[in-house]
Amino acid sequence: MDELNGRPGDAGEVAAVRDLLSMPAPSPEAVDAGRARLLATLTASPARPVSPALSVSPAGPVSPAALLPLSPARRWAPLRNGLVGVVVAAGLALAVTLPPGSPLRLSPVPPEPATAEPGARQVLLAAASAMARAPSDGAYWRTSVVTGQLILSPDRRYVIKRRSTRETWLTKEYAGRDRWTGRYLGAAPATPQDEAEWRAAGSPANWRYPADVTGLGRVSSRALVESAPGEPRNGPHRVGWRDADGILTKRLVTWEALRAIPADPTRLRAFLVTRIAGENGAYVGREMEAELRESCLEIISGLPVAPEVRASAYRILASIPGMKAEGRVTDPLGRTGQGLSYRVVREGRPSDERLVIDPASGLPLAEETTSAGEAVGGRDVRLGSFTAFQEIGWTDEEPAH
Repeated sequence: MDELNGRPGDAGEVAAVRDLLSMPAPSPEAVDAGRARLLATLTASPARPVSPALSVSPAGPVSPAALLPLSPARRWAPLRNGLVGVVVAAGLALAVTLPPGSPLRLSPVPPEPATAEPGARQVLLAAASAMARAPSDGAYWRTSVVTGQLILSPDRRYVIKRRSTRETWLTKEYAGRDRWTGRYLGAAPATPQDEAEWRAAGSPANWRYPADVTGLGRVSSRALVESAPGEPRNGPHRVGWRDADGILTKRLVTWEALRAIPADPTRLRAFLVTRIAGENGAYVGREMEAELRESCLEIISGLPVAPEVRASAYRILASIPGMKAEGRVTDPLGRTGQGLSYRVVREGRPSDERLVIDPASGLPLAEETTSAGEAVGGRDVRLGSFTAFQEIGWTDEEPAH
């Protein structure tokens, strides 16, 4: 590509294009590096729109055996006044393995509209390239998060925002050294309008919830929500990285099991589909895609696996349709990153999800979930929850407690 940056004459450009297209396809490392440079250029300064990426759309349902890797599609982007580069967009459709009789249809990834901002696939593939360069080992796997919920007050007059923080330190060699620290950070009205309603209700300092919390958000029945922060807490961490809501982390995962998770994107996708089908039975179409997306997010944000595994999880996400790039956004902690939004339906109720990524490191900044709610008087409100990631990765630092 360097020979094209000097703006040769028209005949030279045509010859260069002919020579380039006759060359073998670039290596995956070259493709990842090109994508990362493209994302950096697009986020740093406005560029003229590029033509949509080519996409291959299978006609009708596709069986797992018919899901073969697609040929790379090339596109040229005239930026400013010269021919400055070639963007290679590789369409990835990976073979999967399912138990006998389990139907599966994966939707083709539609072409992204021409825009000056990077699209969802560009963001995810650039994050994969950055993630592959992350540190792969250390004394501890450290995860530090701030979690929060947006819930209606028990009288349904205003929205309350409550927050907590938690940090875990896991070591492969000495399980007895695993530690956790945490603190409840308190609760308060979420917006100025909610604060006005809270004052009108007498400015309560705590809220006792009823047995029926339907429509109030993610709050437990008969819970006591307090406005004052709690005391810091800490202790031995004995449950690994178990998360009762996760496909991969529903059960206690051993270090041996984590090492067995494949790093190759094709094999990783087959591994995930098999686990999903084993937990919840056969899926069809976008239901499987939604579960694949959630499992990939588990890997990216919650599991101490090799950087190559997390990078492959990003690449699988890039092959799943439904994510929309929002450009630069602010996460719940006020940090800026690239936002990706998508819709999820749980128990028949839709919610809007957003993933915020730091493109420089490939690390997730936050995962957010919001859904529609209704306060007294018919006022529309937004309820939901978030997890903001302050630290994810290996460290040689020692826990403070």
